[in-house]
Amino acid sequence: MQLANLDDHFSSPSSPRLLRLYASYRLFLSGLLLWLVQFDFAPTYLGSDNPQLFALTASAYIGVNLISLPLFYLKRWQPSETALFAMLLIDIIAINLMMIASGGLAGSVGYLLMVTVAASATFLRTLLALSMVAIASFIPVSVSLSEFLLSSGDETGVVRSGIFGILLFATALIFIFLNKRLTTAQELAKTEAQAATRLQQLNDLVINKMLTGIVVFDHAFRIEQLNERASLLLGSVDGQKLLARDDSLTQLPTVINYYRNWVANPHRQLPTYQAPSSDIPLQISFSEIIGDNIRDNIRDTIMFIEDARTLSQHAQQLKNSSLGQLTSSIAHEVRNPLGAISHAAQLLNESRLAEQDQKLVDVVLRHSTRVDKLVRDILQLSRQKTPQIEIANIHENCLLSKTHLEESKQFDNPCIEIDHSAQSVSAPFDSSQLQQVLTNLLENALRHSELQTAAPWAAIKFDYQQDMDLAMLKIYDRGSGVSSENRNKIFEPFFTTENQGTGLGLYIARELCEINFATLSYVYRGPSEHYFQIVFSDPAKQLPRNAANEKNRSDH
Repeated sequence: MQLANLDDHFSSPSSPRLLRLYASYRLFLSGLLLWLVQFDFAPTYLGSDNPQLFALTASAYIGVNLISLPLFYLKRWQPSETALFAMLLIDIIAINLMMIASGGLAGSVGYLLMVTVAASATFLRTLLALSMVAIASFIPVSVSLSEFLLSSGDETGVVRSGIFGILLFATALIFIFLNKRLTTAQELAKTEAQAATRLQQLNDLVINKMLTGIVVFDHAFRIEQLNERASLLLGSVDGQKLLARDDSLTQLPTVINYYRNWVANPHRQLPTYQAPSSDIPLQISFSEIIGDNIRDNIRDTIMFIEDARTLSQHAQQLKNSSLGQLTSSIAHEVRNPLGAISHAAQLLNESRLAEQDQKLVDVVLRHSTRVDKLVRDILQLSRQKTPQIEIANIHENCLLSKTHLEESKQFDNPCIEIDHSAQSVSAPFDSSQLQQVLTNLLENALRHSELQTAAPWAAIKFDYQQDMDLAMLKIYDRGSGVSSENRNKIFEPFFTTENQGTGLGLYIARELCEINFATLSYVYRGPSEHYFQIVFSDPAKQLPRNAANEKNRSDH
């Protein structure tokens, strides 16, 4: 054993507790010895050679102990090593003096030194502890040797003191070794506890920062853990989180039904879920937590909550690919003959025709134009490119769309009111596609306002979805609103209530919102309040890495 490697055990975390115990022991010992001597209850060997020295030493010893207790208390039982060395040296000197006053090693007082030696091995560094043992051994050995040299003793006392010194050294080495092992075990336990705490904190941080909602619940549907994303996706009620730890998942009976359907058929994909206070479609899935200590078939379950708009974007890309093939056929099979028909009608229109024939030509031209617009809309839909999503300023794009409509001369003196109080509102979106969506919705609002009030009017207002802190855009008009039987159909392709419409405008607008991770919906609160609403996505979840980095650089 290398003693140099043992010098770090002084800072053992158990030292304050052991020091309190040892201080109590030495106070009790000094008080007991003094009491035994003063009231003649002591065995005959205590103070047999020099009662006055024994009583004086015991009195001084208890006095020193009474003084040291408040000093150690003020130091919070973590005194300096010098103070500990002085305390143990006083113990050794006092016990040796009482041992000499009691006939030396012939009595039993000397064995009290073993406790002090053990304490030295616990509280002091190795070299200091061994120095303390050397002092404790030197005193009885020197006394026995001097008695032998002065012919007042025999060699038995010298041998006995030598053996006693060896016993003290053996005791010290044993306690040094045990204390080192104990300190190493404590340090290892402390290190592992710190590592476990750090891993737990890291685990909580990762779970809370995950962009997928996580809810862990037991067999009784008691929520054991959920992250911030799950709370945001599930929404809130009256400003309070819908669910929290230790709540019951039975507050959402639809989710319980989803879970039971999953248990009955784990391989079937569950339909999207709409939270009570959120407009975002959610995709829910489940997974069991299987561990080694599961008993009585009691298992926890993890519920994963995803924004279904991410999946919708992939589905939209596949849909656009299929539409591309379809519109390619339309371009060859419909548009070319349609061009010939339109050209022939234009030639006839330039000729002098009878009034009845002229009306028929006008019908052909009008419907040719309508069919051509329908084909162009379908081609536009199929040619949608992958969005170049970036942090776009919503206010600036609204102004651009307003300017585009004003310059298009589609309406006479259109009035488009924009909420200028939110000029810094930004969200992830492809700017060109956002302008296309806004132009479509504003054109729709102007047209319906004109039909109702004879004045084209539209208004854009900004808002935030409070529970998830998502930017929202609302487009108002002064029309009569969509009837209740048509509200679920307005986003379907080719659905229109106008004779000249193709029924693709709102459909295309919604598709563009979905591939940009936004949500377009129609809100009807009465004849005087109805609007189209765009809820933009969370930049942290939807924005691609390169765009996010560019945004961060621009912020700095």
